[in-house]
Amino acid sequence: MNSFAGSWAIGLATFKGGMRDRLIQSLLMAGLLFLVSTVVFSSFSMRQTVEVAINYSLSTVQTLTILITLFLGLNLLAREIETRAGHGVLSQPISRTHYLLGKFAGLALLCLTVTAFLSLCAVAGILLVKLGSQDAQAVPWANFAIAVSGILMISLLLGAATLLFSAVATSAILPFLATIAIWFIGQSTQAVKNYLDADLAGQTATPALKAIITGAYYFFPNLSLLDFKVYAIYSLPVSAGQACYALAYGLAYTAVLLAVAGGIFKKRDL
Repeated sequence: MNSFAGSWAIGLATFKGGMRDRLIQSLLMAGLLFLVSTVVFSSFSMRQTVEVAINYSLSTVQTLTILITLFLGLNLLAREIETRAGHGVLSQPISRTHYLLGKFAGLALLCLTVTAFLSLCAVAGILLVKLGSQDAQAVPWANFAIAVSGILMISLLLGAATLLFSAVATSAILPFLATIAIWFIGQSTQAVKNYLDADLAGQTATPALKAIITGAYYFFPNLSLLDFKVYAIYSLPVSAGQACYALAYGLAYTAVLLAVAGGIFKKRDL
């Protein structure tokens, strides 16, 4: 079997298995509740109801997409290693690297499906808010699409991180906790570094602490770079160069994570 054809077959099987998962099936109901809650939540604001709806919608899409990605990512490798369910596939004439790439391809398709569905629910909710309010603000749909693309890129990057930790760990809980830590650290490094660069910390930040924070800034993924929600909420201009740079950064970091995961998984004794 061709290695790439084998990876694609594994990816499709992973995607179909994920779509049959109860977590994905319950997404339909969650999306409908999400649509209704957008209208209800934005009604609490007497002004700028569209801004509130966009903020609430994108925040909810991001949180649900990332959590679903994490839970699905655990079932791709960590649970299969723990239960030995994937040993039958690994015994076939396909390299472990292509097996891992196939798993990630399936996860990527699942992330795309989840993000697209939740985004459609968000669009429907925003339109309902727009129709029922006197707010004259136009919805910046181009910025909204860029923000959704950033959310998808974040979920793919965290999915790759989950596979990396799964290739190292012997239990399913460690990859989940480690990826959660990456998520929180990646969201805060930019703000902390800006705080230090502005010298707002004064004498409380020692040189050693600054060196640690700077190292963490360059080592961990800068997820703030991929977060375009504020541009969609306040209709701020987004240059093509800025969007392309963020996309290239996310793809490059994801590729590095997958390469390291493939190298570790190839040498792992199963």
